[in-house]
Amino acid sequence: MKASFTYISLHHRSSNGCRTQQNTALYGTYRAESECRRSPWLETTNIPYEKMKGCHLMSKVMKQTYTISSSIILLICVLPFTAYSNKKADLQFNALKLAAAEGDADKQYELAKLYAEGEGVEQNWVEAVKWYRKAAEQGHDLAQFKVGLSYQNGKGVPQSDTEAYVWLNISAENGAPLNGRGRAGKLADEIRVSLSASQLEQAENIAKRLQQQISKQVEENYTKIIHELNADGWEINMKIEDDGTHLARAFRPAKPISNTATAHSPNWRIAFKGLRKLCKEWPVEEPEDLGKVKGD
Repeated sequence: MKASFTYISLHHRSSNGCRTQQNTALYGTYRAESECRRSPWLETTNIPYEKMKGCHLMSKVMKQTYTISSSIILLICVLPFTAYSNKKADLQFNALKLAAAEGDADKQYELAKLYAEGEGVEQNWVEAVKWYRKAAEQGHDLAQFKVGLSYQNGKGVPQSDTEAYVWLNISAENGAPLNGRGRAGKLADEIRVSLSASQLEQAENIAKRLQQQISKQVEENYTKIIHELNADGWEINMKIEDDGTHLARAFRPAKPISNTATAHSPNWRIAFKGLRKLCKEWPVEEPEDLGKVKGD
């Protein structure tokens, strides 16, 4: 650690030849405190040790100055990056919220999850359930499950076993022929036992009405995808296999080889989402390399 001498001997001359004032001139060479006490130079000057306390004080000042300077440098380096990261996160959040507002069920689910977990945004269960429900009404099975849990635990909505049973049962039936009823079905069955006959009847009626609305919305959504792919030259076929698999296939005549894309899942929402992605990634034009080979 470095320290500066505060006092020097009487009538000491500096390197430039200027005479110093008695015991008040600043000596510009830095020495360690231990050196201050043992220095032969100090012994020849007969300076009382009490007057050398400035050496220890300056040592502390130098240490603090170095620490503060390092902190400032760190802030200068980190703050711009932090500001950039925050700005980027804000842009991503705004883009996600815009896509959710435009009706993308997967984006609605992602947005709801951010609100529920308080990730990148203040935790807000009311907002979370609102977006979970929007996705659930479009056939998003995980969102349906989350809505059911929210009603069961009273998070973001008033606690209601009836509503919890409705949404958990809808989620359980979403893809059940292929995957079974899963955890949603188990929870729904547990709640069902606790409901009275009138509550169960009410829940079944609500579930039936919601299921019809959801099926209609899912059909509207995949019909839009079919029209979009038809416009790109794809012919679409769809069927439900014996095991419950929802199969969507797209065919497009092309040279030298026709294009075929196939997607299968437990429900139409996921099947057509996957089919659209496959078709959009398929090159429309024949690769140049293939043309060169044929020309040769």
